[in-house]
Amino acid sequence: MKQAAVAIAVFAALASGSAMAATVYKADGTELKVGGRMEFRGDFNGTTKGEEIEGTMKNKSRMRLNVKGETELANEMKGFAVWEAEQGVNSSADNDEESDFDQRYMYVGLKGHFGAVSFGRQDSAGVQISNMSDIATFTGDQKAFINSGNEQINNTIAYGYEFDAVSLKASYIAGEEKDTDGFGISAIYNTPFGLDIGLGYSFNDNGEGNGSADQVIAGLGYTIDQLYLAATYTTGDLDDDANQEFDGVELVAQYKLTKEFRMIAAYQKQTEETNGVDEDTADFFELTGRYDFNKNFRGYLSYMLNNLDEEDTGYDVNDTVRLGLRYDF
Repeated sequence: MKQAAVAIAVFAALASGSAMAATVYKADGTELKVGGRMEFRGDFNGTTKGEEIEGTMKNKSRMRLNVKGETELANEMKGFAVWEAEQGVNSSADNDEESDFDQRYMYVGLKGHFGAVSFGRQDSAGVQISNMSDIATFTGDQKAFINSGNEQINNTIAYGYEFDAVSLKASYIAGEEKDTDGFGISAIYNTPFGLDIGLGYSFNDNGEGNGSADQVIAGLGYTIDQLYLAATYTTGDLDDDANQEFDGVELVAQYKLTKEFRMIAAYQKQTEETNGVDEDTADFFELTGRYDFNKNFRGYLSYMLNNLDEEDTGYDVNDTVRLGLRYDF
């Protein structure tokens, strides 16, 4: 591959604003793609944490950019690499700008008949279970309790293999600091009648002198015609030495009324317990209407009914209305 040709192709793809993920280089068994999204997200009345928006709107807009490369090696093996970063905006009434990009993913690996193994900043094994119910605007935190079950984790070695109707994933966190390693394993079985069954387990140490954390996560998903139903449940220890535990449940339903329009309903409740004392950290209902103008452009309106109270948060809790427009390229 000629470096100059690749550099010119990448720049051209970024400058063109292509409506599709662009293959910017393809030759001699090597392929490079550039993609991402630009998304306006405006929150009204309250933030996602339930804090009051004293003005009119909190701007949660973001832009993501990713680069994915793949090259053919010997013996039906391929090398691949993924990088992705995100930039937000300042929510203000002036022209203060946001200049920082936050790294989301950066990993390199090999894949072939044996599956795929990769090294770098990437998702842990349990994320595929959390994703079963992560289809709405405010869902997706079932994975976020402990490091070894979460997404975008540094120093991670990941393995994935798909055979017949089973998706198997395993991950290992090789922490630099003492007593910070972790691991995870998960599997999803897709039955022939539309039911998906997922189960995962994760464990990690919390650092020298601290306890350890673990997580069990289970998921069910069911698809019939235009209807999708899913539920995930997770439980485990945040710190076994400090007697800190957690539980979380997420339920979702999606129905496609037309090719373009769908309705999504969700419920999430998460609780953390320390020495037998419970505290709700999330408790909400969500209703979203989404309209896909085409495969690259969508609009949506979401309402979050926040059931937390002042005892949980320390402030009066408000509901959230989000208006969104998203362009994928």
